[in-house]
Amino acid sequence: MKEELLILKILRQLLKVQTDQLIALLKMMPVDLPVKEEEIWLHTNEVMQIFQKTRKTIYNWRKSGHLRFRVNGGTCYYLKKDVYSILGKGPGAGM
Repeated sequence: MKEELLILKILRQLLKVQTDQLIALLKMMPVDLPVKEEEIWLHTNEVMQIFQKTRKTIYNWRKSGHLRFRVNGGTCYYLKKDVYSILGKGPGAGM
């Protein structure tokens, strides 16, 4: 039990160091980097709101291949240009 607590304590310290380093690196990055339209990803909740559809519907579209997606950290994201092309508005319309 003491060994497990020691391991957890060490892991917490390592995570804090890594987090602090990441924050420092992010602060050094320029804020005004241009983002290409094809690199904008939307969260499932945003897509649900745009289409005014349920999570299940979005899942079905994803499963059937009608909506491309990528998973990052267990969360699905969708390319903004794909979402708006389905709507027939073209990329970036209305946003």
